[in-house]
Amino acid sequence: MGKISKNAKVGRGAQKFFCPCGGEVKMKAVFQNGKMKLQAVCEKCKRTERRPKDFV
Repeated sequence: MGKISKNAKVGRGAQKFFCPCGGEVKMKAVFQNGKMKLQAVCEKCKRTERRPKDFV
């Protein structure tokens, strides 16, 4: 058996976030004022926040 890196994560998927309206929250890249910014956007109600945790 070969060695596995200490940073290897087996069987882990991306964490999914949901808005209180029931829609799924996805991260989108937006180009504003000459800078690239990431925003969390609810697909159902189109609400935007800075981080997915802010939808609570």
